Amino acid sequence: MAPSGSKTTQPTLSAFFTSGPGAKQSSQRGPSKKRAPTPIDLTTLDESESDDDNGNKDAPSAKRPRLATSDDDDDDDDDVRSVTSQQPPAATAGTVSRFFAPKTPVKAKPPTKSELFTPRPIGASPVSKYVYRPSPVKNTVVASTSGAKEQPPSSPSVTQRPNENAGDEDEEMLTESERRAIEARKDAFRRKLGGGGGHFERTDSQGLQISEDPFAYDEEDGAGAGASLRQSEQEDDEEEEGPEIVEVPSVSARLKKFAAGSSAGSSRSSPSAKDPPKKTATGKGKTKKVKEKGPSGQEYTPLELQVKACKEQYPDCLLLFEVGYKYRFFGTDAQIASKELGIACWLDRNYMVASIPVHRKTVHLKKLIAQGHKVGIIGQTETAALKKVGDNRSGPFERQLTELYTATTYVDELDSVDDESRASPPTLTCFVESLLGGMGADQRVLIGMVSVIPSTGEVTYDEWEDGHMRTELETRITHIRPAELLIPGNKKLSKSTAKMLEYFTGNRRFNAGRNIRVERFAEQMNHTDAFAFVKEFYTSGERSSQRGDVMATIVDFPKQVIIALAHAIQYLTNFKVADAFLEATFFSTFASRTHMLLNGTTLTNLEIYRNSTDFSEKGSLLWILDHTKTRFGSRMLKSWIGRPLVDKKYATELTNFGYDQNSKRTIDSILQERIDAVEEILDEPPPAFNKLVSLLKGLPDLAKGLARITYGKCTPKELATLLTAYQRIGNAFEPLEDPSHAGFKSPLWNDIVSSLPRLRKPVSQLLEVVNLSKARDDEGKSELWVDDEQFEELANCKFSLMMIESDFKEELKSIRQLLKRPGLNWTSVAGNEYLIEVRHADAKKVPANWLRVSSTKANLRFHTPEVKRKLEERDQQRERLARESEIAWQSFLSLCNQYYAVFRDVTSKLATADCLQSLAVVAVQPGYRKPNIVDEDKLVIVDGRHPMAEAVRPDPFVPNSVAMGEITIMAQVGSYVPAARATLSLHDCILTRMGAADDLARGHSTFMVELQETSDIMRQATSRSLIILDELGRGTSTHDGQAIASAVLEYLQTIKRPKILFITHYPLLAAEFVEEFEDVANLHMAHGLGAKRPDGTSSVNFLYRLAPGMASGSYGIECGRVAGLPPTVLSAAQQRSDSMKADIERAAGSRKWKALLETAFNANLSASDRATVIRRLRTTML
Repeated sequence: MAPSGSKTTQPTLSAFFTSGPGAKQSSQRGPSKKRAPTPIDLTTLDESESDDDNGNKDAPSAKRPRLATSDDDDDDDDDVRSVTSQQPPAATAGTVSRFFAPKTPVKAKPPTKSELFTPRPIGASPVSKYVYRPSPVKNTVVASTSGAKEQPPSSPSVTQRPNENAGDEDEEMLTESERRAIEARKDAFRRKLGGGGGHFERTDSQGLQISEDPFAYDEEDGAGAGASLRQSEQEDDEEEEGPEIVEVPSVSARLKKFAAGSSAGSSRSSPSAKDPPKKTATGKGKTKKVKEKGPSGQEYTPLELQVKACKEQYPDCLLLFEVGYKYRFFGTDAQIASKELGIACWLDRNYMVASIPVHRKTVHLKKLIAQGHKVGIIGQTETAALKKVGDNRSGPFERQLTELYTATTYVDELDSVDDESRASPPTLTCFVESLLGGMGADQRVLIGMVSVIPSTGEVTYDEWEDGHMRTELETRITHIRPAELLIPGNKKLSKSTAKMLEYFTGNRRFNAGRNIRVERFAEQMNHTDAFAFVKEFYTSGERSSQRGDVMATIVDFPKQVIIALAHAIQYLTNFKVADAFLEATFFSTFASRTHMLLNGTTLTNLEIYRNSTDFSEKGSLLWILDHTKTRFGSRMLKSWIGRPLVDKKYATELTNFGYDQNSKRTIDSILQERIDAVEEILDEPPPAFNKLVSLLKGLPDLAKGLARITYGKCTPKELATLLTAYQRIGNAFEPLEDPSHAGFKSPLWNDIVSSLPRLRKPVSQLLEVVNLSKARDDEGKSELWVDDEQFEELANCKFSLMMIESDFKEELKSIRQLLKRPGLNWTSVAGNEYLIEVRHADAKKVPANWLRVSSTKANLRFHTPEVKRKLEERDQQRERLARESEIAWQSFLSLCNQYYAVFRDVTSKLATADCLQSLAVVAVQPGYRKPNIVDEDKLVIVDGRHPMAEAVRPDPFVPNSVAMGEITIMAQVGSYVPAARATLSLHDCILTRMGAADDLARGHSTFMVELQETSDIMRQATSRSLIILDELGRGTSTHDGQAIASAVLEYLQTIKRPKILFITHYPLLAAEFVEEFEDVANLHMAHGLGAKRPDGTSSVNFLYRLAPGMASGSYGIECGRVAGLPPTVLSAAQQRSDSMKADIERAAGSRKWKALLETAFNANLSASDRATVIRRLRTTML
């Protein structure tokens, strides 16, 4: 404090910011990452100066404040920095405006008690007012334009932190509302200054509080390429609503620059156009703005209001907001993301918040959708350049939903390595049903299904009648393995159907650890509305001209399929991938009379797609056969394996892409064609085959690329990859007039080779438009075109940018003349372009209206007003160029889509070639032979080996001459088989009942599951079926189990008469059927007895080879010994086994038994009588 009577001088603002606890905060970046305000002394400002709206000087001769540079040699990337005046330190207490300090000390009258807590005006400009709000202390000095009055020495200096406890006596005399207002001001002081001192607030001409940062103008002007992101982060920060602002007179027009820049660059106190603040009456005709408060009791920021509105609009989505350099989750979405992604989650004002960097968005997005979430991206839909010239200058960046994804609708990049399986892309399946009645309301239902893979455009449909157990539904789910289900909501599905779907969606082992997303639509359409919706989809707009004959195909679809198709189209339209349904000619039915349908049980028991140990692909039949070189070839091979051919004489080629209606042909056998094609390349492969195989190597996923073109999501680099691949394919072979001249004996190979040159014409036409080298180098969508004149608006934008660059050159010439520096060039620093760098010694030559951007110890950097204007114009033209480039790019993709059918057909042919060469790789393995397909009903397999067990086990596999389901499937796919010889007719289905497992999730015991599977087999079996039944009847008592096994076997043998492999431990059952049926034979696994042990037992050597006749014993105790059961347990079991055998022998010695036995082996006894006698023998024995 200055001694009494000394001359009082006004302290500089630097003293205010460099003392006390608040000084430390003011020099560092706070949690909000806002740039700390730099002290500035405006005592040298001339009040006669005036700026234009952009902060530029009207007159070149106007004075500028004396500025200083930083103390170090490095570039100062911060905004304009100023030094304080060279006045002596403050000698008296007082308070000053942050941006104005009078040159002579002023005095003020002591305030009354009521004035202690009322804002006092100290000066303002026409644009902004700066009001100091003092802390409630007893003694203070109030600065005003009229003068200053010195207070008693006990009053604190402005450079000292005021005593927070001062004024307690006065506060006791205040009302409760006044006391709360005081405490609120104290809190605001502490947050802004880090202590108990006062703070300054600014308002615009309308009385609205604006940004406190005086350098927002320079920061906005010099932000460079990162202006949009930095501005968005600043605008979305919290802003406190200050108390009522008092109108004050103008002090200096110089402040207009800072106020205008801050007002345009900040929206924290300006109301959003979308969310206008509420107003409430305060009396005397005035209104006071009231902001909505959040759950934490704090007011919503503009960003939080946007978050609140978006979450209300999309309640079922996990929303990811673009905020500056990061993406943020809010509320419960942040908690879910924290759990799924393993990232931090914290409370920020009214919401829990989690964030991820921009460059990691794709990685985290894939993780979320893989776990069954629907994720929406809320992007910033305006940039800083457009925001400056738009109506939303003072509001937050506009944001809206720009992207929406689920596991099935996310079409990954062409070269992505994240695909989990080459043959199993994510599938969306829609089910609808109608009740048919029966014993219960939902015993019999009619189900319609549409399944689509958006990433490849493959569509499968079906309609079928299902029973109470919904086994047909289970079969289709097991085949398709959907990643997302689309079903009716509001309990519109029957209980049995809903229970089946719930079982699969909750079975993570079935889903390989992933969650199946279930989307429900509110109301199911009827057939009339669904057909009208589908018709509108295919006949509206451009689709009407591009897909004129599609409705001819759709109209023949079953009613339930039409309903499911309508809902699938409606759902995928929200994700902008509904165009997957445009090519209806490539739709395929799930079940066909020309293909074998393997039910879900068979797929599991025979391990067709996955092994039953860890549910991975290794060890499955698909793993054995898949040696394809392309992803689209792998998908086709999976389709072949899951649906083997069954019709020899008349068959329609089913590809992975559906039925090609234009390629139907009647041939001797599609199956035989495949086998002959494989055989031809094994014996003497023609030169064209080696050329074709080399062509397949390195091909991208052409099917996915075509889908991305259809959806308009293909990037220039991806298109360059696709067109280069198709160009190479089209030029690989010369066009042929006759396919038979291709050089192969097989018509299948000739058809493939002759179809490839058809690509030449469409590819050449597309290359006349786009420059592949520029697209491959990813130079931008504006530089792709061979001739820019074909896109008029695009050409105009590029010309405008060229003119702006020319203007920059002319401006540089003018600057060189002005500064008399012929060698002067533009400088770019930290993203700020077109800077003029001037040494401090030459600063006097710089015109007053130049805008200072940054400085170093040696140089100052400026923007001229013309450069500033041209930079803004250039940013706007760049935005326009980007928009026009995207329009041109989408129009080019539409042109590519016109050749979709040609590209898709060639891709299908290449997939067929890939499958055939994969089967050839299998055929050259040791011990594989060509199967012989015959017309007569026959199944002869000599020395057959299990293909998967042989591949995964290190020890040699013992071959057996017995029917094997895997060998039958391989033969009907067209593959060579692991056997010495295989002769077989075509089977229409393979049905299995193997193993023992309960199904508690559906409330089924082991025996119930066993009988359900048996019931399905009995219903589906035909004379052309192959059935494998293992241990039927063991799930219940011996009497009931043997009785059920006998009755089932008798039914199948006498009525259905399929080929059956029946494994049982009921010896009497085996003896009975061998005597009763001539075409039934008994076989057992051969074994040999070794040396006797000390306890009298003999070791058993299992030979793993089938031998004729019944087994002499079960040798279960020996199996227990191999399994490692304790010796005491084995000894007790052996004693009880011997006791049971003795009981049976005593029964066999009775007269009744002997008489029945003699009668049973009487040669003159008829077959029916012998069967009756055997039944009596069995009853007697039991």
